[in-house]
Amino acid sequence: MLRDWSTARDCWTGYGITLPPGDGEILGEFGVTCVRISTATGQEVVWAHRLCPTRARVVTVPFDPSRRFGEVVLHDGVPNGERIVQGQRYPVFDEIMLFAPSEIATLAVTVTAADTDDIDALLEVFARHDLGAEVLSSGRLLCTCCSEGSHAVDRAVDAGRQTVLIAADKTRATELLHEWRSGRPDTREWEDLHAAT
Repeated sequence: MLRDWSTARDCWTGYGITLPPGDGEILGEFGVTCVRISTATGQEVVWAHRLCPTRARVVTVPFDPSRRFGEVVLHDGVPNGERIVQGQRYPVFDEIMLFAPSEIATLAVTVTAADTDDIDALLEVFARHDLGAEVLSSGRLLCTCCSEGSHAVDRAVDAGRQTVLIAADKTRATELLHEWRSGRPDTREWEDLHAAT
């Protein structure tokens, strides 16, 4: 929290945690997790890569555009729930504070895809370029009890016409949407790229 990396490294090492070498900011590979973040409209659980035992970089596009893909959040050390994907369990940590904001705003686009493989291809195009895309209809509303409990995650998406949230500037998003469409122009369309609200 204080960005005193020397003291932080000493503390984590004292707890027996192996850190990447160096004396600056800790940017390790501590695995994938979920973090419950605070948004303008409530709370949302996002996927993140842990950089150290208490910080994680958001790697999904939050559904609430008040938060952003690429943010680094400080989270507590005790899981408060879990998400299960294909039998693997991932802890959910509660956000303490936004540690480092992201400059990547959230855009929205309407896409039409003939089948789910087309949607998967769209998500893959953005992921391959270290950017984010999330199908708006893939979000699930959970009560507090369910959110803080054990919840199986179904990431299945539907084909057809729908809204996709994108974490990229408008120029890059346009380029990647054209790249996606060119893969199967007879089954893929997009329109109305704009800032998410």
